[in-house]
Amino acid sequence: MAIETELRFQLDAARARAILADPRIAAGLRRQPLSSIYFDTPDFALAGRRAGLRLRRVGRRWVQTFKCELPDGPEHRRGEWEWPVPRAMLDLDVLADTPLADWFAKPRNREALAPAFETRFTRASALVDHGETSIELAIDRGNVIAGDRSEPILELELELKGGPVDGLYAFALEMNGDHALMPEPRSKAARGFMLSTGTKRAPMRAPKLQLDGESTAEQAFVSVMLNCLAQLQGNAAGARLGDDPEYVHQARVALRRMRSTLVTFRRAIPRSCSDAISIEARRLASALGTARDLDVFEEGTLAPLAAAGHATRLAGAFERLDTLRQQARQQAAAALSAPGYTAFVLHLLRWIDSAPWRVAPTPAAAAAAAAPALAVAVKPGSAKADPDRDTAEHAEGRRQKAGIRRFAAGTLDRRHRAVVAIGGRPSGLDPEARHELRIAVKKLRYAAESFASLQGGKAEKAAGNYLAAMAWLQQSLGMLNDMATGEALVAGGAGCPFDGAIDEAGLALLSGWRLGLCTVVLDDADRAWTRFREADRFW
Repeated sequence: MAIETELRFQLDAARARAILADPRIAAGLRRQPLSSIYFDTPDFALAGRRAGLRLRRVGRRWVQTFKCELPDGPEHRRGEWEWPVPRAMLDLDVLADTPLADWFAKPRNREALAPAFETRFTRASALVDHGETSIELAIDRGNVIAGDRSEPILELELELKGGPVDGLYAFALEMNGDHALMPEPRSKAARGFMLSTGTKRAPMRAPKLQLDGESTAEQAFVSVMLNCLAQLQGNAAGARLGDDPEYVHQARVALRRMRSTLVTFRRAIPRSCSDAISIEARRLASALGTARDLDVFEEGTLAPLAAAGHATRLAGAFERLDTLRQQARQQAAAALSAPGYTAFVLHLLRWIDSAPWRVAPTPAAAAAAAAPALAVAVKPGSAKADPDRDTAEHAEGRRQKAGIRRFAAGTLDRRHRAVVAIGGRPSGLDPEARHELRIAVKKLRYAAESFASLQGGKAEKAAGNYLAAMAWLQQSLGMLNDMATGEALVAGGAGCPFDGAIDEAGLALLSGWRLGLCTVVLDDADRAWTRFREADRFW
């Protein structure tokens, strides 16, 4: 088995021409037509297992290739097996050496395999040396075809051929600086599957996470961070288009989960190594925040009041909302566009692959190394005191001793106690305490979701009940926070976003609506709190 490490980027025609004319590439270019037939069952069983099987024609030769994701591995790194075949016909016997050998051994599966879609493109490629690293740069232009449907392909692939993987990231960052690249998280096989099934892009919630109970805390951390990144990339394109506000919401959720994960695993990953990543994730989330706040204000306040017959009274608010939303969506799209967003993705992958926390650097050295990479200044000593923070000399030893089950139990115990210590019935808390409770609940829920897959048997049911209680409580507290944000949008006086767009009667209408809704939501939050306190801990 070979391990394929590959970075993909979507291109437009002008960017493709510029890259092909780049002096680092132009001299060694060669072109060849490539056509591939991808096989799957009628119910796309291989795609469901994140695997692909194809026959590719290269000149007069045929090559059979099987690819699948590695356990807990990133999407840009896959297992790859290749065999020359004499003609355009699968040799299923050689698949006995792959992770899906048992699946391919079953006659009904072998018999069900059939061509699902094709790709036909011309590849312009060159080998590039970057320091000690050898990289194949390829620009593919053509189409993916499924029956009578087709979709254009124009993408850049950078594949590690030899040497340190860090050179691949360094070269990709240089190319991004020169050509403003945009990541393409979908492989050709994934695009072909979507085309074959008629699947359309949709807002992406956190992918299902399955942690290995025998893994270390560090291995689990990498799996969770890559899961967060997959959710972010799955929503970035939709957020740039701005046609569905849920893309922005899910992108923000991914970034919040990412930052929460860095805190959750702070006893395994020293804070000195993760501060720069956390700061940059927070900056991106903040750039998406205004768009999300305006969408929630419309959905939760303006739209219901308009439906109740108050549209005329709030006409000025809707007009101002359109202007503000357009500006906010442009801001969100810019934050998730090249080259800045691409640099964040590449730096994050590079950071995960290089695992600087294993070196156990001093906080000052780690900050100096991480900050320039993300253009984020981390001032020595600026972090608040944190009981989870480790000294460098103890972090590695603890990580090696504690498996993920022990680590998860300790983390969830601390998070649960923090919620209980702040809490009580939300209706009995002041706004500041409710805000603190919401943050603590969110951290607990994200941690619990990450570790729930470690459970089995009766504990799995208990985990489901606990997570359901957490989701209800977080939703209620989130609605209260959304109402406070909406009030700030209109009640800030001169300089507030809706200043002058709503008259006194309209402001009174909004105030009355919030007061009535607040009573209902507080009652719901109290019931959610009771359910949370009654739910059994599953760890």
